[in-house]
Amino acid sequence: MFDEKKAVSHLQDLIRCKTISYPDRSRIDYSEFAKLRAQLAKNYPLLHQQAEVILIEGNSLIFHLKGTDSTILPLGLMGHMDVVPVSEKGWICEAFSAEIRDGYVNGRGTLDMKGQVTAILEAVESCLNDKLIFNQDIYILLGHNEETGSSVFDSGARKTMEYLKTQGVKFGLIIDEGGAFVSGKAMGVDGNIALIGICEKGYMDVMLSVSQPGGHASMPPKKGALNLVCEAAIRIENHKFPSSFNPAAAAMFDALVPHMKQPLKNLFAHRNMSGLLLLKAMTHSPMSAALVRTTCVMTQAQGSKASNVLPQKASVVLNLRLAPGDSVDYVMNRLRKLAGSSAEVTLLMANEPTTLSPTNGPHYDRVRQAILQSFPDYKVVAPYPVVAATDSRVYSDMAEATYRFVPFPSLIEDISTLHADNERIQIDSFIQGIKFFEVILTTK
Repeated sequence: MFDEKKAVSHLQDLIRCKTISYPDRSRIDYSEFAKLRAQLAKNYPLLHQQAEVILIEGNSLIFHLKGTDSTILPLGLMGHMDVVPVSEKGWICEAFSAEIRDGYVNGRGTLDMKGQVTAILEAVESCLNDKLIFNQDIYILLGHNEETGSSVFDSGARKTMEYLKTQGVKFGLIIDEGGAFVSGKAMGVDGNIALIGICEKGYMDVMLSVSQPGGHASMPPKKGALNLVCEAAIRIENHKFPSSFNPAAAAMFDALVPHMKQPLKNLFAHRNMSGLLLLKAMTHSPMSAALVRTTCVMTQAQGSKASNVLPQKASVVLNLRLAPGDSVDYVMNRLRKLAGSSAEVTLLMANEPTTLSPTNGPHYDRVRQAILQSFPDYKVVAPYPVVAATDSRVYSDMAEATYRFVPFPSLIEDISTLHADNERIQIDSFIQGIKFFEVILTTK
């Protein structure tokens, strides 16, 4: 059994490490990652004594604990040690102080995702302290630059995956961040719902650009480069991708229908007849729209570097999240068609949607039962498509099942602090998360 006070103190230790991740690697203070690794060695001595510890890409970590039965595929528990940058001005508590206030630990990374990393490590250390014998190998996989892209060439997750492939490792079950607790009210379900992420939407960054000779702004052309590129971007953003009950969304609603109240119960149970009506209603909310279609939004724009100079090149970057069933090729063809001849369309970065993990069988049941056992107030569990990206996407062909779940009920109230000011985690919720991972580890 773990010590709750020590667990909270260990979380505070990690929050105080300023492991900020930047796309420009020269800005990263890697001494903070070294500080964090030293803290892990101090806080989790049994894990460091009994596991094989492997450092990947200088800063990512693998902990490998051997099990007794090599015929059972390993369990992988994932997390990342890096956090997004901070603007201190809007914080009530100092962002890296890990101050405890009103039953919460405050600080960058409490939710994303040092809270979950700590919960995993506390559960494993507790099992080792209780002399639990694992029947399968356990891998704890901790990345150091998830926040700047799992698919870039030097990502800790990608390098870790490549190393494990050379060792012939395959997983039965992988668990990473992603799923969550949500209110069931909008779906006609009494109480809250625990969602298990069974896949991730694809990811694309696309640049629209227009080039012109430029010149002095006092003699503008009929339509300048910035005008033309913005017209193309607005046309694309206004022509929303078609919505549908993709396989992941369909699996979610199939699981929820038995718990729904009328009239939604009847409507969702007969989607073949009421589907168009339901989809139209769902696209009015950004959250539900993201579940049923590919999304596209302008995120960056660039023109000239002076207010009185016509840009020689104007560009707009679009960020897209691809629904299961859509592909990068399909999306690019659609964008080029909508942009027409007015703007060049360039693919900057792309990942296809991941494969869907099964919504039945031993791996899904293991996670589902652990949720029901650890969170008795949550009677409804359902699969769903994760709309963001996690490190686990790079392992999609290495595991029989990959599920994404954040085992902290307080996320319902505090999700707005994720990547924002005043990120925090409720202490009672954090303790529940540790107990969830204990159940996962002790389930045969």
